[in-house]
Amino acid sequence: MTRPSLVPPHAAASKEQGPPKVSWKEWSVYFLRLLRPRATPLVLAHLAMLLDALLTVLRPWPLKVVIDRVITQKPSRVPFIGGWLDGLPLEPEQILYGACATTILIALGTGLSTFYYRRTMGLIGEHFTFDLRRRLFAHMQRLSLRFHDRQRTGDLTTRLSGDINAIDDLLTDSSHIVVVNAFLLTGMLAIMLWINWRFALVALSVSPLLFLTILRFRWRIRGAAREARTSDGLVTSMAQETLASIRVVQGLVQEEQQDDRFEAQGRVSLQARLQIQRLQSRAAPFIDLFSAAGLGLVMWYGATRVLAGELSTGDVVVFFAYVTNLYAPMRSLARSTGRFYRAEIGAERVVEILREGQEVADLPGAIPAHSFEGRIEFQAVSFAYDPGREVLSGIDLVVEPGEKLAIVGSTGAGKSTLVSLLPRFYDPSSGAILIDGQDLRRFTVQSLRDQISLVLQESLLFHGTIRDNIAFGRPEATDAEIRKAAATAHASAFIEALREGYETIVSERGTTLSGGQKQRIAIARATLRDSPLLILDEPTTGLDAVSERAVLDALEEASRGRTTLIIAHRLASVRLADHIVVLEGGRIVEQGSHEDLVARKGRYAALYGLQFKTGSYTAEPLL
Repeated sequence: MTRPSLVPPHAAASKEQGPPKVSWKEWSVYFLRLLRPRATPLVLAHLAMLLDALLTVLRPWPLKVVIDRVITQKPSRVPFIGGWLDGLPLEPEQILYGACATTILIALGTGLSTFYYRRTMGLIGEHFTFDLRRRLFAHMQRLSLRFHDRQRTGDLTTRLSGDINAIDDLLTDSSHIVVVNAFLLTGMLAIMLWINWRFALVALSVSPLLFLTILRFRWRIRGAAREARTSDGLVTSMAQETLASIRVVQGLVQEEQQDDRFEAQGRVSLQARLQIQRLQSRAAPFIDLFSAAGLGLVMWYGATRVLAGELSTGDVVVFFAYVTNLYAPMRSLARSTGRFYRAEIGAERVVEILREGQEVADLPGAIPAHSFEGRIEFQAVSFAYDPGREVLSGIDLVVEPGEKLAIVGSTGAGKSTLVSLLPRFYDPSSGAILIDGQDLRRFTVQSLRDQISLVLQESLLFHGTIRDNIAFGRPEATDAEIRKAAATAHASAFIEALREGYETIVSERGTTLSGGQKQRIAIARATLRDSPLLILDEPTTGLDAVSERAVLDALEEASRGRTTLIIAHRLASVRLADHIVVLEGGRIVEQGSHEDLVARKGRYAALYGLQFKTGSYTAEPLL
């Protein structure tokens, strides 16, 4: 396996099996832990839901009292207060007015409690998803490059956006459907059994059929929702990759091909979502039919029991109201199944990333790195991206403080991998790397990387001002320090020639600047960090002769006094080096000065002759 760049592209695919499935218990425990700081408002919101459910259970009782006491002149049989109410010497008009006032008070109570728990759960949901998105983004940034090698950027973006939005939707808009209806169903069932247990059993006789219908479609809807979420991630990945490479797409006139690929992937998502709609649509008629059957049973049994004198008309009204409220939540829950499963699968996908361990992490007892002198020693270092396929094998190498080492070799020889081990983007499979005589794994990762500056093959600039891009590695840098770094990188002249100078906005990926200008800004960024170790990963690739000369002059200035590792395909940058190492097949095959290596007429001489046509030596070229 080869790694053409110090920072491999995120789009690199992996054939490895995915991580174990996240269980319901695993993600729910994680989310409950995240909700713990908001336990008090969460409990109060659920108490408000309980109050709302209780008041909703009481809603038909004023009407029952009016029917029984005012219209039919019978005892009201109200729970807890029935004896007291029936003993009050009230006129029918007074009972009617009291029942109307009670109805208004119940409505006012349910309105206030609903307002409170909806507002509170909305605030909790928004803060929860903000914290979750922040934690997920922070965790993604700290995962090793090996993790990012096998992930697609668009899929990770979907987890940050779509999956967390689905969780937010569940918390802010859907949680009360479950909680309130659970309280409501419990209260209604208790009252129905108290009024007449036989009537309650008749009213509930259809419920098992409703539950079986919901369960029948449950797993199929869940599977379709999972497929839709996964496909959404792939669609986003494809869009992100295409738009990031829009110059190549348009330059090679491949818009239609990308249209077809995007449409094909989008159709997978479309079919999954259509399957969810079909399953929900199939379930709906059965649920409505069983609900209607339940209401019909209530009307039939209630009417016959009233005629037989076993129940009052008010009792039947309460039962009818309860059964209506009993089946409506079931229908609502069944029709919201897709929403619940989207949130569940989103939770699984988010926690799947959060449980990924940091492959490169601080070891127990790690200490902050001191200011390095800059002596680097590779001791029998080997490394493999995949078991059994070594990219580096038995590397022994010493770089003295302030020395500039050039690393050359053919594509896939292991150059970028070798320098990737220094800032611990990866750890060696075997062997050790010492800095100033100490294993670099003894230091904390952050303090180690604080001692290293990077200039990559592709100058990665961010949307923002030139000042912000130069200060990216040291946000606290002063204006004078930024200008000094730009001068060292030979960038101050072209920056000050721009209309807005250092406040000029750089477009995403820096497309408004030339390659040489971007590289010099990257060099200024590295210089501003003032780190004792400097890594240059093919810094002149793709530049014309004039830009290359300017960049090389800037690099020569920036590397002065620093231990520098230079990865070079184009040997023009090798002139900066004091010592040269030639890698082939993950091993050092030659090393020495430029003059010594040319005189040996080996690998390095072949490359030098090929690029500069200085002789007729025709050994196998390195490029």
